[in-house]
Amino acid sequence: MKKIYFALAAMMALACACSNDDSNSSKVISDEGDFTGVVFATSITNPDGSSGSAYMQTLADMTPGSYDNHNAIPLGFGVTPVVTKSGHIYTFPDYMGNSKAQIERYALDAKGNWVKKGAMSISAIASACDVIELNDEKAYVTMQGLGIITVFNPTTMTKIKDIDLNSLSQPNTNVSPAIMLIRDDKLFVGLNQMNTQWMPEQNTIELAMIDTKTDQIEKHIVNSSIGFCFATRPVDPNSMFMDEQGDIYINCIGSFGYIPGLRGGIVRIKKGETEIDPDYSIAFDQTEVEGLSTKYADFLSVVLYGGNGKLYAYANSNALDPDAMSNPYLSMTDIPVIIDLKQKTMQVIPGMEISNPHVTAIGQHNGLIVFGSANKKANGFYTYNPKTQQVEGPVIRVQGNPCFFYSFAK
Repeated sequence: MKKIYFALAAMMALACACSNDDSNSSKVISDEGDFTGVVFATSITNPDGSSGSAYMQTLADMTPGSYDNHNAIPLGFGVTPVVTKSGHIYTFPDYMGNSKAQIERYALDAKGNWVKKGAMSISAIASACDVIELNDEKAYVTMQGLGIITVFNPTTMTKIKDIDLNSLSQPNTNVSPAIMLIRDDKLFVGLNQMNTQWMPEQNTIELAMIDTKTDQIEKHIVNSSIGFCFATRPVDPNSMFMDEQGDIYINCIGSFGYIPGLRGGIVRIKKGETEIDPDYSIAFDQTEVEGLSTKYADFLSVVLYGGNGKLYAYANSNALDPDAMSNPYLSMTDIPVIIDLKQKTMQVIPGMEISNPHVTAIGQHNGLIVFGSANKKANGFYTYNPKTQQVEGPVIRVQGNPCFFYSFAK
């Protein structure tokens, strides 16, 4: 069991990320040109599946073909880039601290060439996992290992101050700040509350709410009535998102399906409110997934809100693979699904393949939903057309596990 828990430390970082900036925040405009292509990343695992290397590269368009990592830049393994609305691309050190301890910011020129814009040194045990920009002078990064949020200047990549959240820790846990979202000048921060085995201790959904004008903790949001825990996945910034009505939705991971009773699901904070809505939830252990042979998902590995109440996700069901509990990295347990947030229903996307949990990339490109997949047939990116419900792919074949996708197409 200890081996499984240790593996989960890196497994929590196996998600691909595009940051959720608040539409009310000031936007930073990139000066590097008008790149309109796509960015994707892949990971190459060692035999144990829990370590390896990661690489990121650009394409002028989502042109069908096979691509290796020859023209890619290296990344820290276990964490993937964050792209903000400004066009800034942030990369992190290895989640477990096995690489150079600094956050780097890149831009792209019109041809898709990488332009390094700066770097900020951090602690080797920080486990940085998410960046969100308020404006061109202030941004926030969560440091899971330290229980703090570092405020920094994204233009100069210099630290401004730390916001210490450790006073919000449960007994025997690290507060573990994770994914962030800004609404109405308030920074909402998911708190994972992890023990020494990187697992939750109790069924409470917790967030910190910080005033972005003062950078002071304004509220500790706690809900124990719904019965979920682990608010947001550490490196999936889309695991907390806002819909067209201004309602915030939170993907709660629970215990990754490993500890009975420590449950996951989706909750919301309605527009104009700062408490979790007690009358809304989607429980993964009580919501049957249409088209899934095992009927229920244990958690959602990664999500992407596509508008009109539709959430696209990779649903993880450990029961899909008999080796999932003993070898979570190399098992085939993730399958693409659509979640109707209004009807509270979940269904498998027909034609999509079951993948290993390293490939949690979901993005949008020219009206299509793009899923990265490493399945028994191929490693690459597949597309789903929400209008026609047609699946194609792999459109792009890659070397390694396709773990990140972002499109700059207008």
